[in-house]
Amino acid sequence: MSRSQEELEEAYYSESNTDMRNHWYPLITSATLIKDKPLGQHILGDPIVLYRDVVSGEALAFADKCPHRSAPLSVGRIMDGKLECRYHGWQFDGTGVCSKVPSSNKIPGNAKLRKYPTAEVDGFIWVFPGDVTKVEGAAKPGIYFATKRDWVQRSGCEVLDIDSSLLNENFLDPAHLPFTHDTTIGKRENSTIMNITCDFIDKTQEGHGIGIEGLVSQPERPDLMKIQQKFHFLPPCIVSLDFGGLGDQTFYSVPTKKGHCHFIYSQRWSFLQKAEQFYLGRVILDWYNPSYVRKILMEDYEMLKGQQERLAVGANAMNSPVQADLMIKTYRNWWRKVMKREDGGPWFAGYSSDMEDIMLEDMPRRGGPPKGSFVKHRNSKSDA
Repeated sequence: MSRSQEELEEAYYSESNTDMRNHWYPLITSATLIKDKPLGQHILGDPIVLYRDVVSGEALAFADKCPHRSAPLSVGRIMDGKLECRYHGWQFDGTGVCSKVPSSNKIPGNAKLRKYPTAEVDGFIWVFPGDVTKVEGAAKPGIYFATKRDWVQRSGCEVLDIDSSLLNENFLDPAHLPFTHDTTIGKRENSTIMNITCDFIDKTQEGHGIGIEGLVSQPERPDLMKIQQKFHFLPPCIVSLDFGGLGDQTFYSVPTKKGHCHFIYSQRWSFLQKAEQFYLGRVILDWYNPSYVRKILMEDYEMLKGQQERLAVGANAMNSPVQADLMIKTYRNWWRKVMKREDGGPWFAGYSSDMEDIMLEDMPRRGGPPKGSFVKHRNSKSDA
């Protein structure tokens, strides 16, 4: 039985729907993680270390903190198939349990690492930063598309010093295209009155919870409406754009740290499918597609970086909203609920409330409120 818009709206802002921890996140491309070398990353502020099992090649993720002296394991080594801390040579196996302490014949019982569930799907390494008992109830890792199409998709990752919330808002804002992107995907002369609907949608069957769907119309320019633009936002960080028979795009603004994110993108375009069938066509797209995506993104970057700097010193995210801002406003209201959760919100709050005597400015503290490159892309057939 379908739920009413009023019921869906209530569910959209609920505690369960604003939980950003219990989700799978595509963090890096598979090609980024090489064998024999650990890699330090962050997810929701959690410092984590990833490496590949030397036998199976499986991607593994652990808390990036040695249980001995809290040194970062990401600057360590892979020795004898184990993750080795470079400080004192302690080694940890694929379950996170310490298997060797060179300076002692006894291994402390608490010498083990927090292990994060991982998966390798659609050319990305996915990490689950939440409660491991809730993994089964989460949407399975894999790039989300609103429409099933057996088209070749092109994907990639960019590392940005932009907050994920601002990037999500940017992708839900079609009114900026004629101006910010007037030299790439937009045209200044196409700017006109824009009407946007924003309905709540139920994606709980797929594990994605309650999201929003926006439709764009430009009544003064019917010539621009040959292709219906459909926008989806799904928690925790998915924005999907569907352009009918022309193609579609899915963006994951993965929150790595406050003010930082990984921009994961995957695109499928009808006019490129023939080129994908030929070696030369794929070679050209291998060169052209990532550079063009980056060019478009950098047009956004200049605006978003300046906006973020102003928000950091007290500016409002939205001062004079208009009708074209409806999707942004609805997303921003959801984000505010995320930040005001009873559990303190999704961000890493420190390892312990019993802080040592070294306190650095702006570092998170558990128990109190927190202070305010292109990566090689891939080609694959979508199994969405």
